[in-house]
Amino acid sequence: MKMKKLIAILGVVGAFSVASQLVQAEEVLKIGMDPMYEPFSFQTPDGNLTGFDYEISNALCDALKVKCDVQPIPYDGSISALQSGKIDALINTYAMTKERLDRFTMVGPYIRPTYRFMVDSHSSLDGKADSMKGKVVGIEKGSAPVVAYAKDKFGPTMKIEQYEQINDAILDLNSGRVDAVFGDENQLFYAYAKKQPDTYKMIGESISAAQMFGEGQGFMLRKEDDKWPARLKVALATIVQDGKYDQISKKYFGRNILTNQ
Repeated sequence: MKMKKLIAILGVVGAFSVASQLVQAEEVLKIGMDPMYEPFSFQTPDGNLTGFDYEISNALCDALKVKCDVQPIPYDGSISALQSGKIDALINTYAMTKERLDRFTMVGPYIRPTYRFMVDSHSSLDGKADSMKGKVVGIEKGSAPVVAYAKDKFGPTMKIEQYEQINDAILDLNSGRVDAVFGDENQLFYAYAKKQPDTYKMIGESISAAQMFGEGQGFMLRKEDDKWPARLKVALATIVQDGKYDQISKKYFGRNILTNQ
């Protein structure tokens, strides 16, 4: 009888040991993102991280069947966090530029950015060339591709005003010093047109000029990483195909920001 009890006890201990080993063996994908980058990554009033990139990251981990460790890392410290191994990937709308592709492994695109005009909700402008002729358009001067595109496409018929931040252009739109703002559609829609539909509206067509703006934005990983890139590529394809990506995208932007539908 004592022997049976001993065997039973050892069996329980063994089960706990196996369970413990399984927990310890659980894979963890460490992801970094800026906590001050709404709507892609930001903190709720109680300090929890949320946003489009946060939800996409968790969907990717679910598809990979790994634990997600999403860390709030300010933009200025993001590259050093990746290079030091503190995180495995940066998922925060990093453009897949030639310079980044030379230095890092990038998976994607998972976003194909588009650009569009935003105006006062009572404006009669429709974004077409005739209605925009002679108008003043505000843009953010920090984005070289946007500035080059605006000068090439709008310069001959519109006056272009450049601002340090897109928010400064919005302030001048409010005061009537500019007639329209041209910028990242995702940002303008979420931060202004969606939240204040009585004040702002998007006009004209979505512009996605790959030759100017690049093929899109992707996940950034260390060049020497041979563990996560291929798996993240499969995980991204999985959440696109099963509709999870579409669900998350429409929650924030009212459309699919990968397929622009």
